[in-house]
Amino acid sequence: MVTPRAKPSWPRWWWLGGGGLLGLLGSLLSPGSTGCIYPDRCIKVTSPGHDWCRNLTNALQWPAGGSIDEAEPVIYANGATPKGCRCFNDAEHQVLEDKVPECQFEWLLDELEQAARQECQALVKPGYDHNCWTVGGADASVVEPEFPDGMGGCIGNCEYGNPPAGGACPDHNPYECATGGDGGGAGACELEEGADTSTGGGDSGSEGGVLEPSKVISCHGNECEIDETFAWDLYADPSLLLEQGVRIAYDVTTQRHIFDNIAPGTVLHALGLRDGDRLEHVNDLVIDDLDSALQAYLDNQDATILRVRILRGDQWVDYTYTFVR
Repeated sequence: MVTPRAKPSWPRWWWLGGGGLLGLLGSLLSPGSTGCIYPDRCIKVTSPGHDWCRNLTNALQWPAGGSIDEAEPVIYANGATPKGCRCFNDAEHQVLEDKVPECQFEWLLDELEQAARQECQALVKPGYDHNCWTVGGADASVVEPEFPDGMGGCIGNCEYGNPPAGGACPDHNPYECATGGDGGGAGACELEEGADTSTGGGDSGSEGGVLEPSKVISCHGNECEIDETFAWDLYADPSLLLEQGVRIAYDVTTQRHIFDNIAPGTVLHALGLRDGDRLEHVNDLVIDDLDSALQAYLDNQDATILRVRILRGDQWVDYTYTFVR
């Protein structure tokens, strides 16, 4: 059992998101390419994408303030268990069928799991507690394997017909078909394909140029222990975290920051955060703008424990992060 450090002398909020907010907000938007398509040349024809789903079993709900012993199933009116689905393009569909590359496959599975848990939460009766987001322990809800569920509403692929004389039409991949820009889709695998993220030491969660948070972050439910040396390395070089591709958007309507592009195998994923999570407060300080993020960074320089609250859908989720050696 590792023990908390008595009096750390460096701030941890940077790599959990505070300092990251300052760097990420202005640097993670990439402009897409644009073009002009004449109405009688290079006519774009799209094909539909593919729905994939996962079911959630042992989903339970009980009166708020009551005991799980009073629980009843979270089900549809017809008695079926909650089902979460997403529409994927042809390239993603192939990854789900082949289960490779593994990093992208895990990323897509995570999207389906989030959809299933969100659907579960939507089915919970008003005023009831539930285990839709509980992933560990005897009373956890359990996500089942993925399965295809027919054609979906997104774009699967596209082709261009009737090219101009002596010219050619665009040759887009499935991601570009949906965005009209320069596309993507390899984000979850970028680290494994040679990105240099070495921290200079093999004992702090980095090996072969790839951050390995599973070696230095241990979570039981919503309580996590984090190796302080690993945190120090990230604080010394926060670009290591930025290279993991996480995006943080500021929603002016709610005045909150929202996480996106959190892939399995990344630091924030290991800490329990997921796409769409809305940051509410850190150690009771509400984070509603960049100033408050900086204030949290300053206030927690000597903290050994960080308590972070996020809003996931319409459910509050609290995490406790303890720094250990």
